Amino acid sequence: GVLYPLQTFTKGKALDYSIIPFCLEAEKKEDYILLEQLARTVSNTIFPIDEQQRLALHLAAVFVCNFTNHLYQLGADLCVAQGVSFDVLKPLIMETAAKVQILTPAQAQTGPALRGDTVTLDRHQSMLTQPYPKEIYQLLTQSIIDYVQKL
Repeated sequence: GVLYPLQTFTKGKALDYSIIPFCLEAEKKEDYILLEQLARTVSNTIFPIDEQQRLALHLAAVFVCNFTNHLYQLGADLCVAQGVSFDVLKPLIMETAAKVQILTPAQAQTGPALRGDTVTLDRHQSMLTQPYPKEIYQLLTQSIIDYVQKL
């Protein structure tokens, strides 16, 4: 069986395990019951999953956690380059995270790509001089545009 706490872990950072979702996978019902009993000692949020779902959840987690964190770093680098504190962006980060608690990500999406604001998009791209941030900006912008067109 697999007991999979879906959470990011950082050494030295305490977590409230009672709110962490535990995804459980087992071939035998009795194994699942044992895993569930164990998981419920630390969390009330239990999800039965299969192997394919677990792999897909991990991939989704990389997008919403690891990639998002890297985007925070790129944003922090842009701030530092202009002598602006990254702290200025923290309320925006918190509001964005709060919105997806009540809206779907598609409903929460905002920005120049969604609006089709090519003037702003072009200005942003001209400001990006490093290859990876520029490529990431272009790729994510196009992904938003394509996604919106499918709706």
